[in-house]
Amino acid sequence: MSEANVLESEDARRARDYFREALTRWDTTARQGMPQIAQGIAVYTWRGPGEDFPRLYRESASTLGAACAPGRSPTPPDPGAALPVPAGRVVRGFALDPTGRRVAALLGAPDSELAEVWILASDTEPVRLDVPPVWHARPVWIDAGPHHEAALWVLTGKPPVHEVWRVAGSSEDARPVGLPADLEHTPEGLRLRIEGDSGGVRLIARHPGSAPTTWIFRDDGWVPEPGSAAAPVLVPATVPADGRVALASSLGEVTAREVEDAVVLSLGGTPVHALSAAERLLALSVSEDQTGVSLWVHSASPERPAGVVCVDLTRGSVSVSASASASAAGRDAEHNTHLHLTILARDGTPVPLVVSSRREFLEGDHPRGPRPLLLSVYGGFGVHHRTEAEPTVAAWLEAGGVFVAAQVRGGGELGPEWHEAGRGARKIRAVHDLIDVAHALVAGGWTRTEDMTALGASHGGFVVTASALIDPSAFGRVIAVAPVLDTVDLRRHGLGTQWLHEFGVDGETTAAQRAEYSPLHLAIARERAENVPPILCCILGRDERVDNTAATRFAAELNSRGGRVALLTEAGDGHAQRAAGTLLDFSATLLGFAAGTTPWMGVS
Repeated sequence: MSEANVLESEDARRARDYFREALTRWDTTARQGMPQIAQGIAVYTWRGPGEDFPRLYRESASTLGAACAPGRSPTPPDPGAALPVPAGRVVRGFALDPTGRRVAALLGAPDSELAEVWILASDTEPVRLDVPPVWHARPVWIDAGPHHEAALWVLTGKPPVHEVWRVAGSSEDARPVGLPADLEHTPEGLRLRIEGDSGGVRLIARHPGSAPTTWIFRDDGWVPEPGSAAAPVLVPATVPADGRVALASSLGEVTAREVEDAVVLSLGGTPVHALSAAERLLALSVSEDQTGVSLWVHSASPERPAGVVCVDLTRGSVSVSASASASAAGRDAEHNTHLHLTILARDGTPVPLVVSSRREFLEGDHPRGPRPLLLSVYGGFGVHHRTEAEPTVAAWLEAGGVFVAAQVRGGGELGPEWHEAGRGARKIRAVHDLIDVAHALVAGGWTRTEDMTALGASHGGFVVTASALIDPSAFGRVIAVAPVLDTVDLRRHGLGTQWLHEFGVDGETTAAQRAEYSPLHLAIARERAENVPPILCCILGRDERVDNTAATRFAAELNSRGGRVALLTEAGDGHAQRAAGTLLDFSATLLGFAAGTTPWMGVS
């Protein structure tokens, strides 16, 4: 099956045009990032309508907090003053210094995940620091006292090769400080990060499956620190299986707890804010000054792109129900619903699902009839997979489709045990769970097999392609974006040495065992592939994590056996942040493929 036949048929073009228009409408709301606050100043990212990438903005924290108060419009407020950023650079991360005057920003080319470190300030030209490139590691400022400038610490390099650099006082005084002697022979897969607080800078090393080791920098050297690592200022706030995330404040402990499919935020046990079941909690932070204590909540939903709510904790509790309604509001929110359901896997284990649909297509928790369905999955690395807070889901629901996020074993939705149940020698369970979910959705009347498209990116791309080859009857179509298709030779991938523990390559599994579910090896082992559902395999030309040659060979092997694999290459894009306009075109192509050959969009 040629790419032209799949993507350029009349049905595909019509569906793509339909979804491109819908996606454009859904992407007209600005995207606001979580602010960092120091000395009454807030710095945050902001992407307005029509902009390809977010920019950095500076605003008074009190002004921003008032504009983001609960109950206000869910549309983000107008941004403050933009910080100067060199042309052609994309913001990959940033850190605000303790004085609120300077920002250490990770700025990179749009097609690379590696970034340079720049110092930005509202009243000066940007200054590039003479340190090696950085891979998504946010710099750390350490306050040197009232009469000295804060020092900047940077974890440079790309996994697994790192260095720690210190920039003291002026930007010219940058030097590497080395790693602890214990890390001289770094094992493959080790994860490093740096954190800082009033006690200094810490280097935290963790090998998957083991407890972290922490060092603190003292007298020009790293000293082992007993106990656990320090908590970060900003908490990536995927709520763990025990339902609790905690932050300290002078007024008491702030917690986030998942209760009946909603996330409730409490101060000392008293609810102060809540998110709906549809919302994804992205991050939390607490800021304090002479005016009071504020809780900053970063969240998003399919109906509302990423935004921030600021809760004034000094004013006491607010109505949780009203707060949830306000924060969850967004276009079409009253027409969509998001259900938390379970199906039983073949071994009797309940597998959670998040099912998103238009209310009109449901009778209680059951479908009125089968609808076209997108089944998404990730299923690895302990990642909490939920309904994407992106225009793709909103446009698909508006058209009349159903979107399902399968929380299969290998993810982190039910805690570390759920991850372990689909990791290493048990990796095949993620694949089997997805197959079982697909058959259960058909049996439950949610869709027909021919109207169901399995969708996965990166590790999820491995899960959907392996599932389609192991059980071709499970899906009508498959979309794999930047998929990991060779799980036997992980070292061929740009970031593959970081995945050894996940697939058991560090001693748990053999190459022969991994070949039993490796999509590339399954394709090579097949004699015929006519019954394999059509697969759209999307590769990113500047992917620094996944080896694209595995995808090209995968397509060639299946197509030579009668399969139907189309390769879609996004030549200038990488694995991470991508230009919004390009992403909308890409998403429209994917949804057009998923729509199939029968016109149905917008038809009840």
